[in-house]
Parts: sequence; structure tokens; C-alpha cells
Amino acid sequence: MKIVGSLATQFAPPFSLVLHYFIGSVFFNFLSILALTFYKGGFEPPFYLFSYAGFVHLFLLGFVMMTVFGALYQLIPVALEVPVFSFKAGYIQFHIYTAGIVVMVLSMLMDRFLGFLPLGGFLVYVSMLIFIFNFFLSIRNLEKKDITAKFLISANISLLIGITIGIFLALNFVFGIYTGSVTRFIVAHLFFTVFGFVFMVIMGVSMVLLPMFSLAHKFNDIYINIAFYLINVAVYGGGFSVIFADNPAVEYAVFLIFIASILLYTAQVVEIYRNRPRRTKDTGMDTMFFSHGFLIPAVISGLLIPTWEKAVFVFAGFLFLGFFNMLIYGSMYKIVPFLTWFHRFSSVVGKKKIPMLADMLPQKLPDFQVVVSATGLAVFIVGIVLSVEWIYLSGVFLMTAGSLIFIYVIYYVLSFRLEEE
Repeated sequence: MKIVGSLATQFAPPFSLVLHYFIGSVFFNFLSILALTFYKGGFEPPFYLFSYAGFVHLFLLGFVMMTVFGALYQLIPVALEVPVFSFKAGYIQFHIYTAGIVVMVLSMLMDRFLGFLPLGGFLVYVSMLIFIFNFFLSIRNLEKKDITAKFLISANISLLIGITIGIFLALNFVFGIYTGSVTRFIVAHLFFTVFGFVFMVIMGVSMVLLPMFSLAHKFNDIYINIAFYLINVAVYGGGFSVIFADNPAVEYAVFLIFIASILLYTAQVVEIYRNRPRRTKDTGMDTMFFSHGFLIPAVISGLLIPTWEKAVFVFAGFLFLGFFNMLIYGSMYKIVPFLTWFHRFSSVVGKKKIPMLADMLPQKLPDFQVVVSATGLAVFIVGIVLSVEWIYLSGVFLMTAGSLIFIYVIYYVLSFRLEEE
């Protein structure tokens, strides 16, 4: 398969555009984990309460998808070798998106602001439409579609469907335009946005980043190709079957297909890991590979959802705060130092002494941050399972501390200067 060698291309976006999204995501990560303190009474079914939705949207929209959008503006030219249609649209999207997240989350968490939910939903919807149209205009002349391109195209179509269902839900919760059960639409919304967009982007982009950073060039890519078709069946089959059939057996069947695609994706990651020539310590790369370990307990707890009420919360914990969190932490530890180095030092290569990429990260602190966050997640999950408040809050405290250390590390990288400067 095609291996891309560098994040820097002639089509690269302005450094400030990517920074808008990355800095925003870092702070939303801290706020979303801190928000878990408000749930110290524990998580109890049903899972679709507004209070839970507020956290989910703060974490997924504010941290995960904010990071995804910033990363894609950098990686579309790298992975697909085409220029982004409009970087100006990226800046506009960021500001509308950020405002939409704030309004939407506040309306979900505070009853007196519920009437603003359609406004927040509309702002998020418009901002994502800007991204989707920007993406498809960028690839309009794409000649060859490799596996990464296929994932990104399908992911954006899934996102369009998911956010359209989302704006319908936002309007319905305030104006009551639909009198039937909306649970099926909530589940479909999750299918298309989380399992569709987020997972497909991760799976597609991983086939660029993991080989690039680990220098693994010769590996069998059959697993990811099969996973592509399975996850499309799961997302589109599951999403539409939930809306039109509302059959629990069918929903669980497509969920099993989704799990099969994740296991195949994990097998592909293991295959890349096994074929990497670089064996030296690399915190960012190691954390990216390590994050995939959380998919196994997520899969196990996901299989238990029909028989164990709390399984959905354990599944979400391992998936969101384990896999998504750690994958982004590791990716940031690789991408942000490189982009900062390239922006600040590439023009003086050969003219003066310049730092190595490893010099731009504070020693040992990123490793410590990962350990603190991972330990916090383990304690947090135990607190959920046992319904013990002090254990739960201890886990939240550790994860919050980890997110603060993460903020400091990113600040350290972005403010890095040579001593003679």
C-alpha cells in the first residue's frame, strides 16, 4: 500500500489553522474530563438522558472531532496528495463550530437553557457542512482512491447523515415535531457520527500515520481492507435498520459486525507494529499503539450490553476515555512537535544549530502523563462498576491531572525556543 513519508507538503495548511483546532481540543479535553465530577452519583440507565448527552457532546465534539478536523486539514494533502479547497473556510468553520459546541452543551446540561438547543445544533450543523463541502471540493479531481481515501469519503457521507439526524433531534426536543419514540434516532445518530465518521477517519488515517511514524513499510494490509467493508455494512446497515426496522436482534447483529471490523482493524495495527524497524523508545508512537489495547475491553463490555445494564457505560469509558483519549494524546505528541519544528526551524536548517524533534518534548513528562491518565481510567471504571463514589472521583481526579499535564506539554512544545533566541 502507499506509504506517505512526511507531514510537510507543498499543499500544507497554515500552521495557525491547525493550531486553532488543536489548542481548542486540548482545552475541551480538560473541560470534558473535569465535567465528570458532576456525575459522582454514578451512571444509571437509560443512557440517553440529557445530562449524559451533555458530557458526550462536550467530549466528542469538543475534543475528539475538533482534533479530527484539525488533523484532516493537515493530512488531506498528505494522505490524498490534493490541496484543500479553502483554508479560509477552515477558519470560519472553527469559530462557528466552537460557538455551537458551547451553546449546545450548556443547553443540555442546564434546563433553563434547553430552548437554545436548536441554535447550538444549527451552528454545529452549519460548521460541519462547511467541512464536508470543503472536503468533497478538495477531492473532486482525485484520480486514485486508496484505502485511506475510501475511508474518508465514506466517513464524510456518514457524518452528513448523522448530523442531519442530530439537527432533527435538536429541533424535536424543543418543538416536539415528532410524536413517536426518538430513541431509535438517537441510536442512529450515534451509529453514523461515532461508529461512522470518527471510527472511519481513525481507521483510514491510521493507515497513513502508523506506518509513517513507525517506518513500517512492508506489511500485509488485507485486514484493513476487509474491515472497510464490514464497518460500512455495520454503520449504514445498522443506522438505517435502527430507524426503519427498530428490531433489537438486527441492531445487535450489526453491532457484532462493527465489532468484527474493529477486531480486524486491531489485527492490522498489530501487523504494522510487528513490521516496524524502529525499536527505540518513542512516547508518541508507543502511546498510539498502546491506545488500541483499550479496544479489547471495549469490545468485551460491548458484547455484554444486552445482559448487563452498566455495560454501555463501561463500553463508552474504554472507548472514549481509553482508546480515543490515548490515541489523540499519542498523535499530538508526534504531530505538534513536528509542525512546530517545521514552522519555526525548517527555514534555518544548515544556517544554525536546530533542535531534534525529541528535544521539543519535556523529558519523561509525556510518559508520566500517559501513565496517570491510564491509571485514572482504570480506577474510574472500577468506580462505575462498583458504584463507589470515592473510587469514581479518584479516577476522575487522576484523569483530570493527566489532561492538565497534557496541556502543559503542548504549551511547552509550542513555546519551545533555542537558548540563543
